Amino acid sequence: MLSCLPGQHVYFHGNHPIRYVYLCGVVLQFELAPGAGATKYALLMLDDGSGRAIEVKIPRRQKRDLEDGEVFPSNTLIDNLNVHASLGLASLFIDNKPVHVGAILKVKGTITVFRTRQIELKRVFLVKDTNEEVVYWASLAQFRRDVLAQPWVLTHAQMKAVDDEIEAQERRERERKKAKQAKLLRDRERKSKSDEKKERQRRRLQEVLDDGALVGSNVIKAPWE
Repeated sequence: MLSCLPGQHVYFHGNHPIRYVYLCGVVLQFELAPGAGATKYALLMLDDGSGRAIEVKIPRRQKRDLEDGEVFPSNTLIDNLNVHASLGLASLFIDNKPVHVGAILKVKGTITVFRTRQIELKRVFLVKDTNEEVVYWASLAQFRRDVLAQPWVLTHAQMKAVDDEIEAQERRERERKKAKQAKLLRDRERKSKSDEKKERQRRRLQEVLDDGALVGSNVIKAPWE
C-alpha cells in the first residue's frame, strides 16, 4: 500500500521511496483527454487485477514541436507509442502495431494526481503471450519479497554518496546559470557593438550624401511658392 507525505507528491511503500511504478494489465479503454486537454494527453484505462481500473496518462508531442523540422520517433513522449485521432476517435499503436481493447500491456510511469491518482506513462510494452505475463508476475513477487518487504536503510557511505551527488548537481546548476548569464551579457555586448557600427555607417553615408547634394535640394517648395 502506498502512502504519501502530506502536501507533497512523494510516495512510499513501507519506508521505501517510490519513484516509478510498474503495471501489467488488460486494456479496457482508450481515448483522448476531454476538451482542450485532447491535444496534450491521451488516456488509457488498464485492469491490473487490483480491483479498480488504473488510468494511464499519455503525454502527446505538441504540434509546434512536430512542425519545427526536428524528427521524432513518435508523436508522443514515449518513443515506441503513437496516438492517432480521426473524427474524434483515437487509436493507439505500439511498435507500429495497433492496440485494441483486451490487449495486455506492461507499463512504467510516475504517479500524478488529477482529481484521482494517475500513472503518467514513461515506457510501454506489448505482452506477447501468457508465458511472458507469468514471468512478469513472478519477477514482481520476487521484488516484493527481496526488496519492498525489507526495511530501506542507507549506510553512512551511501548517505555521503547521496549528499555528494546533491552537492554536485547544485554546483552544476549554479555553473549552468552562470554560463547562461555570461552568454546573455556577451550577446548584448555584441548586439550593442553591432548597433553602434551600423549607426556609424549610417552617419558616414548620410554625410557623403549631404556633401554631394545641391545647395537647397533638401528644401521642397510648394507649387504656389
